[in-house]
Amino acid sequence: MYDAVTSNLLIREWLNGSLLPLSLNLAIIIAVFLWDSWIEAREGNLNWWTMSGVPTGCALFWIFILDGTRAGSVWIILRITNDGVPVPQWVRDYSTVALIVAALGLAITMLRCTFLFTPPRWGNAYWIYSVVSTVLFLIVSHLFPTFI
Repeated sequence: MYDAVTSNLLIREWLNGSLLPLSLNLAIIIAVFLWDSWIEAREGNLNWWTMSGVPTGCALFWIFILDGTRAGSVWIILRITNDGVPVPQWVRDYSTVALIVAALGLAITMLRCTFLFTPPRWGNAYWIYSVVSTVLFLIVSHLFPTFI
């Protein structure tokens, strides 16, 4: 018999499990790019931070590190749950802290990406709009009645 809850948990486990190594592998290759750029800047007496691709590479590095942290935290909970055993308290505590750190870091990094990719002619308006719309979303969604 088809069990939608178990099935969906298994799919979520596999998807988060796949995102853990993919995110970390992307972070590694971006770190290599950043390292190579840093060496090139040092040898050429250049400003590393203004080199082509470096600001974007730094932002993407953090996105993938933090998404790997998020994916790993979700994956471990789902893996244990799908094994049919209780999740140890230390795993719950670790996952809670990791998810908070990842979410905070991702929010900051996404604002940085918004700043980086906004056309200069728009000035600061769009990333400020992003902050305001996010805060308003959180406030309004908190005021809604519960879904159930």
